[in-house]
Parts: sequence; C-alpha cells; structure tokens
Amino acid sequence: MEAIKDKERVLKEIEKYKKIAVIGLAKNVGKTTVVNYLAGNLSNVCILTIGRDGEERDVLYGTKKPPINLKRGNFAVIPYEFVGGNLEIIDTFDLVAGRFALVMARIDTQIQVARVGGFDFTNDMADYLLEFCDKVIIDGAFGRVGIAPYMDANIIVCGTASGDIKSNARKIKRLMAKKVDPEIEEKILPHKDSIVLMGRDEKIFDPDRIEEAIKISNDADFVYIPRVIDQFTFSRIKSSVVVPSADFVLGEGDFFVINEIKILAIAVNSVSSKEEAPSTLIDGLKSIFNDIIVFDVLYDP
Repeated sequence: MEAIKDKERVLKEIEKYKKIAVIGLAKNVGKTTVVNYLAGNLSNVCILTIGRDGEERDVLYGTKKPPINLKRGNFAVIPYEFVGGNLEIIDTFDLVAGRFALVMARIDTQIQVARVGGFDFTNDMADYLLEFCDKVIIDGAFGRVGIAPYMDANIIVCGTASGDIKSNARKIKRLMAKKVDPEIEEKILPHKDSIVLMGRDEKIFDPDRIEEAIKISNDADFVYIPRVIDQFTFSRIKSSVVVPSADFVLGEGDFFVINEIKILAIAVNSVSSKEEAPSTLIDGLKSIFNDIIVFDVLYDP
C-alpha cells in the first residue's frame, strides 16, 4: 500500500483542531501557499488574518501580495469594500479597523483579507466564527507570532528566506519552549502583570523596573517577566526565566512559558533555493524534529 504523503498527513491531523494558525518565520517564505493548500483541501472552514492590513503590496518589499483562494462553501472575513458578486454576506462588523464582512464563497474565487484587530480580539472573533464553520484558519504573518498561544495548533512555515537548516531549527525550538511547573505557575498567576522573583524571598515589581529585578536575579530561583525581552536583557538574568509565551523572548537561551505553543507541523518552502536539492531542507528538519510532520505543498519527496 502506498505511503501517505506528509502533506496529506497534515490534512488528517488538522481534523483534531478547531483554531489553526499558519505562521511564517520570515517575509515571502511561502505562508500564503500553505494557507491556500489547507483552504483548498478542507471544507466548511473560515479564513481570518492577523497579518494583512488590506494593502495590495507588501509594505517592506513592494511585491504584490498573493490572493487567498476561497473554495465554494468556505468562509472568510474580509473588508466590506472587497465583497464581490461571488461572495454571499453572512454577517457584518463595524470595527476600529473599519467595516468587515463574514462572507461565504458561492463559487471558487479569490479574496484579499485584512487584519481585524489584535491577538485577543482575533481569538474572540475566531471563537465567534466557529458558530458558522468547523474550523478557523488564521493567516498568521511574520512578526505576529503572538497569536500562536491562543491557537489549538499552529503550522510554522520556513525556507531559505528564513535561514539555513540550523537557523530555522533554532527559531522553531524557541517557539517550543516548555511550560513551567504547575507549582511555579500557581505562584505567578496572581501577579501575572508584574515581574515576579521567587527564591528565599518573594519580590514583586512593576514591569518597568526590570533593571532592578535583573540586579537581584542571582538570589532568585526564577524570574517571571510579563514583557518582551531582547538578547541583552535576557543574557543578564541570573536565574531561570519564565515569560507568558515564547514570542516574549527575542534572545537565545533556555526559558519557560505559562502558555505553550502547539506546533502541528512545519511547512518547508524547499523549492525556493536553486542551490540545493528540494529535499535538503526537508530532510534536515525531519532529522531534528522527528516527532513533528515536516512537509512541502509544492514538492513530494
């Protein structure tokens, strides 16, 4: 019997989840190609984005943004002015970002999506959309990994645009930071908006007093920091570090999180490099992440 291809395994695994984000590790890494693959092979799903702001071209590179392919019967949330004759309006929303519409495709068509709001609001919107569909697929966007902890599962998209095998593996491993022990989490949660140092003594600081916390961190068992920290800050903390989720750490090193990120699969844009065989990046990442599906929608090894 013929083996199931990795990209087909993803479709099977995704059946277990309701809210799924597709998140790129770099610009132009092929994230929309993955979104289109999922949307084209799944039924009764809704497409939502945390990344686009309604622009036709990429604000960094000026390249034309690829459209989302919406299969007949599937849903999407789009700016109201983009609604065309191929789309049926199911609901409308007047938001800070403008007027939006929940639409269903009457026939296979193409759409342009736009960001409805921040992470909390997007998650709330996704929960509401599940009243109309079986799943919500969120177009995650480079630089907006913060949506990942809210999701039931995430697909991380990488390729030569996001680095070589080692660089991509390092970025993915950072997103896979382990959840802190329940006993420590229990101590943090009552003060989740403050810096918390735990050791022989408990100390609570306002988030802007991070330098003061760093100076005494060598006397702590752990430091919880509820704000984004860069490499310079991270390297000076002399105890175990806990943050709300992996996107709060921009530096390298080990740390723990309150909210884990569930990675369902790693999508590889392996055909973007003319210098290497398409299988090189796939095989390299498979050897590192042997318990996670690694696939490419454009290449079947």
